Amino acid sequence: MTNKIIAGLLLTFSLLGTSLAHADMAAGIVIGDPLGFTGRMSVNEKNSVDAVIGASGGSYRGLQIHSTFLFDQLQSWEMASEGPMNLYTGVGARLIFINDGKYDGDVAFGPRVPVGLTYMIADPALELFGELALAMNVAPKVDADLDIGIGVRFKF
Repeated sequence: MTNKIIAGLLLTFSLLGTSLAHADMAAGIVIGDPLGFTGRMSVNEKNSVDAVIGASGGSYRGLQIHSTFLFDQLQSWEMASEGPMNLYTGVGARLIFINDGKYDGDVAFGPRVPVGLTYMIADPALELFGELALAMNVAPKVDADLDIGIGVRFKF
């Protein structure tokens, strides 16, 4: 199990580390399913990549790692004194290292498609977000799952 955790951490950090030198980055926490740490890195003005590592409490319990390529500005609304609120979607993949129940020791994996909102705060440099993500597991059995989370990231 330790090797799987290390491999997952390396995958997450390698995805976060493949950026352009001028990209803005953000790190924080997400509450829901999963519950854990999140990071986001811009690729350009309209796209970014996010990643989460945390505890899954859904149909499969265990360590969840996912990463998503995001289309950040499907719709944007300017707010009164702060930054914009943006509707986003994306496509990515999810892994769950299952440590409970019938599939204990297996790895659930498959694609995920989120839809969410981000709200940017200028001072301090924060982004608040909430998302729903439909995930399809192709192993250990084919089924669908829903991730729901809210969180905050500090921009740097």
